[in-house]
Amino acid sequence: MSGDTPGPGSREDGQPALLTRRLVVLGGGAAALTALAGCGLRLDLPAPPPPVPTRKPAPDERFLLDVIKELRTLVRAAGTLAPRGEARGVVRETVAAQRRQIMVLTGRLTNAGVPTAEIAAATAPTAGSTGSTPTPSVPTATTAGSPDVAGVRSAADLASVLAAIAPDRWTALAATTQGTRDLVLAAWSSRLASAALLGAEVDPTATPSAARPRIIDRTSPLVYGFEVAAAQSTGARRTRALRTLDALRRLDLAVAGSTTSTPGGWALPFPVTTPADAQRLATHLLDTAVDATVDVAGGHPDGPALDDTARWSGRVQSLATEWGMPLAAFPGTST
Repeated sequence: MSGDTPGPGSREDGQPALLTRRLVVLGGGAAALTALAGCGLRLDLPAPPPPVPTRKPAPDERFLLDVIKELRTLVRAAGTLAPRGEARGVVRETVAAQRRQIMVLTGRLTNAGVPTAEIAAATAPTAGSTGSTPTPSVPTATTAGSPDVAGVRSAADLASVLAAIAPDRWTALAATTQGTRDLVLAAWSSRLASAALLGAEVDPTATPSAARPRIIDRTSPLVYGFEVAAAQSTGARRTRALRTLDALRRLDLAVAGSTTSTPGGWALPFPVTTPADAQRLATHLLDTAVDATVDVAGGHPDGPALDDTARWSGRVQSLATEWGMPLAAFPGTST
């Protein structure tokens, strides 16, 4: 045999030795990967994406979204009507006020970090809520975000919907923060004023709330003031003052019940001796009453107190329109 005879376990082509060397290399690479993995590095997968931050809900977010949805549904329902006479102007002013309310309440949410796209998706009017199929039913109480407007075919139908705010909605409002509560109380009182102007009954209920004493304290002086205004007016202004006085007397009876007495003895804000003074007194009294809406509700009102207050304020606002005071989006507030 020659001196270059392959050693034991080897072939003449050298393949086993080459395979051995390859295994050594691969083994070394695996050891290197293991070492790197031990250092916390992953070479086989990309790093996972960072977690998506969860948005914290804004104060009263769910409630405000429901209110905005109600408003958008009501605006769309009003847009299907073609009323005549005085109702036409009332519907137009109501829509303008409610559009303003939508803008302000939406801004309240966006300022608190709620994305506009989320607001738009959550407040889209309910599909089919103003369908063209007539229904004999009268619109019923408003539930969260879904006022029953399917039967709205006239200004009177719209009035019924506007006047129907369910008790649970007032309870929900009472549970919100003060800023939300004041704004929505004002907005809903404006809504009730529109309902009254379109012919719906919105006077305070027979069951007094905790706000009723403050309501009585605001109403009786109105009666007395308009007695003076009527006495000092002439012609058409006297007729108008007497008409408002009659409505205020009925409102006073509604809030005070059978214990009401003829008002008198309250100090006037200024001397009233001429028809011009009487006109000024009438607008001053009504404007002051509307501005007191939030104060009348009280510092920590419950649902019935908010309902009672809004009905009273809505009724007063409806009377004030005859004296040149337009419907406001948020009466009694700076908004």
